[in-house]
Amino acid sequence: MRRPAIFGLALLGAAVASAQSPVRQTLPVPDLPGFRTLKGDFHLHTVFSDGNVWPTVPVQEAWRDGLDVIALTDHLEYHPHAGDVKIDEGRSYVVAKPLADQLGLILVPGVEITKPDPLKSPPILPEGSAHFNALFVTDANALRADDLMDALQRAKAQGAFVFWNHPRFRVARARWFPPIARAYDAGLFQGMELVNGPDFYDEAYGWIAERRLTILANSDAHDPIPSRTAGTRRPITLLFTRTADLDGVRDALVARRTAAWLGDDIWGAEEHLQGIWNGAIFVETPAIAARPAPTVRVRNTSAIPMRIVVRRAPDWLTFAPAQLASQAEIVLRPALAATAPPGEHHVELELGVLNLHIGPGRNHAVTVPLTIRVSGS
Repeated sequence: MRRPAIFGLALLGAAVASAQSPVRQTLPVPDLPGFRTLKGDFHLHTVFSDGNVWPTVPVQEAWRDGLDVIALTDHLEYHPHAGDVKIDEGRSYVVAKPLADQLGLILVPGVEITKPDPLKSPPILPEGSAHFNALFVTDANALRADDLMDALQRAKAQGAFVFWNHPRFRVARARWFPPIARAYDAGLFQGMELVNGPDFYDEAYGWIAERRLTILANSDAHDPIPSRTAGTRRPITLLFTRTADLDGVRDALVARRTAAWLGDDIWGAEEHLQGIWNGAIFVETPAIAARPAPTVRVRNTSAIPMRIVVRRAPDWLTFAPAQLASQAEIVLRPALAATAPPGEHHVELELGVLNLHIGPGRNHAVTVPLTIRVSGS
């Protein structure tokens, strides 16, 4: 939850943006074997709480940005525009759904449960924020309750998927705060934002595996989101779904088949990141000649640049750290020592992918086979 910008200017900016010809920006991420890779944002606000956009604006922006699924999650307890719009917790979904259908975007019904009441909260929250998003709700208005546990119980009764928002909100560092612990012990939430807007919560990263929480990365946007052409790179939740529909999205969230994507960095399970690597990276020259100069061509078909460093290779073969740019072919030029033995060598390079993270302090590792022919002197 952020301080609203000037409402009129925000709507004017949105109107100017919508007057331009809409263009969907491609954002390719490979599918995994047996799964579709969808790109989502499950934390967005509109004028029906403290956002400064009409509900159709996030739909247009998500389509433009190459997303496949979003949720509008207006606050249950906070409505600064109540003098201008009628308060109805399900209204933003109703307004946005026809456009989402036209654009082929999956729209998930959702709401944000906001405790303590933001109008009564002090600037510092000693026990952290107890803000939770509830997805797949059937009656958002029925979740109104003064007590956090009561509200979360009502969400559970509707079969909602619930996750904890921005763990570091109004505190210097996140902790497993008592209200969060009580809700978790009661089985009232299943996921957590590892990324919210520009923020990655390194202190909370370990909780994902320890407590088997679903990873999410969301924008928490309240204002119009600039396009990628303006240099903005919104956070994205990657979902590995069996089907590209509401049921597939729910299944992926519940089964923890997600990853968090911010900038060039992705945090997720090793098996999922390996699947992304396998589907994105192709060595075009798996066999190379060492002389006159060895050249390895690598193609990256995804929108994710890969920062690599060679962890293990023959002692006569050296690769400098490199970046495999997104949607590009890259030339790598390894160095061969004079001690390289003549003949054909089948080697396996062990690479560390520095921007693919499988746990706190742990980067994903991959093995790349390569044949090198060294002629005699």
